[in-house]
Amino acid sequence: MEYGLLSLLPPLLAIIIAILTKQTVVALFLGVWFGATVMNEWNPVLGFTYTVNEIMVPSIADPWNASLILLVVFTGGFINVLRSTGAGKAFAEFATKKVNTRQKGQNFVWGSAFLFSYTEPVLILGTVTRPITDKLKISRVKLAYIVDSMGSPVASMSPISVYAPFITGLIATQLAALSLSENPWTLFIQMIPFHLYGIFAIVGVLLVINMKIDIGPMYKAEQRAIKTGKLYGEHDKLMINETGNEEAADADIFSFLIPLALLFAGIFSVIFWTGDIGANGLTGAFLNADIIFAITTGFFLGSVGGMLYAKLRYRQPLEDLLNGYVDGVMQVMIVPVILVMAWSIGTVATEMGLGEVIAHYAGSYLPAFLVPVIIFILGGLIAFASGSSWGVFSIMIPIAIPMGVALDLELALVIGAAISGGVFGDHCSPISDTSIMSSTGSAADHMEHIRTQLPYAIIIGLSASAGFLMTGLTQNSIAGIITTAVVLIGILLLVNNRTKNRNQAAAE
Repeated sequence: MEYGLLSLLPPLLAIIIAILTKQTVVALFLGVWFGATVMNEWNPVLGFTYTVNEIMVPSIADPWNASLILLVVFTGGFINVLRSTGAGKAFAEFATKKVNTRQKGQNFVWGSAFLFSYTEPVLILGTVTRPITDKLKISRVKLAYIVDSMGSPVASMSPISVYAPFITGLIATQLAALSLSENPWTLFIQMIPFHLYGIFAIVGVLLVINMKIDIGPMYKAEQRAIKTGKLYGEHDKLMINETGNEEAADADIFSFLIPLALLFAGIFSVIFWTGDIGANGLTGAFLNADIIFAITTGFFLGSVGGMLYAKLRYRQPLEDLLNGYVDGVMQVMIVPVILVMAWSIGTVATEMGLGEVIAHYAGSYLPAFLVPVIIFILGGLIAFASGSSWGVFSIMIPIAIPMGVALDLELALVIGAAISGGVFGDHCSPISDTSIMSSTGSAADHMEHIRTQLPYAIIIGLSASAGFLMTGLTQNSIAGIITTAVVLIGILLLVNNRTKNRNQAAAE
């Protein structure tokens, strides 16, 4: 059945309710229920049944989704082990001897993201660096912004990430359908200079940190952290509830290094095992490995190592350590619920044909030079409404490649525009699973994270749009990169000056 513009209503309803009420779970459920009601001839009873049995349950049962839920659960236990054993505090005190300013702390988080380029680093990066940023009075939403902006952009350009096989698989399908001889992996590498949003999301964080550009609600959050030491707002609903969890007073740096070493040992051991390094080689092992299982195993081993060290070194009661681990698991249980709702709204959007509707209404009769920027904008809109960059890749790459062939455009360019659009919309969307995990790893309020990140994402999105216009005209990635950089720096300086003038006027 064709739903036309009705397909826009479920995700838009969820987004509006989430913004107005800050109740993400309720907003997502109402959006899913509304969409299911429409699909069941406007019968809300059948819509509710369809929501539970045909949308939510399959979302939980999907192997990838189920493994991600388990990953979040094991992350919660690991986080609380670091806190309850004093490991996080010990690491913060050790690291801040060198990383001893807010600027250095933010740069440290930015640089650390590249250590996890084989997967989206949002959960690990936030978990590991939060003790440092807390000690340096960096707001939780600023940490979440850095983590989120370094997550999917880094992973979507890494040949050894979970993104790469998925994207190259989509590319290969289209090449085969069009009888083209190009190598999908070659196109993936060639796509990187055209991935303008991803490149400048990463560069933008570096500019924001070192030019000290805090704008809009981010400025207020950072000023609160600097002046009062409060890392989050009084009414913020943190994705990890820290109430009543005091860190152990006595701990050394090994209480952090041992869990961290076991975390990495677990990750790489499972990658080499599940990726069959003997048969596939190092790169092939990363491409074929079960990355989510590897990270889950790493978190589990790190937790066990942290508890054993605290037991043997500091004689902490085993019962208290196990209770702390379970408490950590319970503190993150809201996250799987939100993830299930986010996946469900994405399922509704897909079943109602959201991507096809947007592409149909906006994609007809375009001059060739406009195609890259239109693909980017369409991808952004679909990702914003569905909360899924991967869904956008699935929708837009099969559209972008045939359009590129028909209009004699660089295939790497139209692929880069599709990937950029997905990542851009994903950063802006309050129903994005990547942003939800960024808020979780950073222990921030999810809606505050989206609200404070949105101005930066929009600025980079506008800059990338200008870059895609230029690449459409020139078919040259360097021209697009230069254009995007000039527009981005210009907008950031303009907005920063206006923010400073407004704040000075308010102070007077």
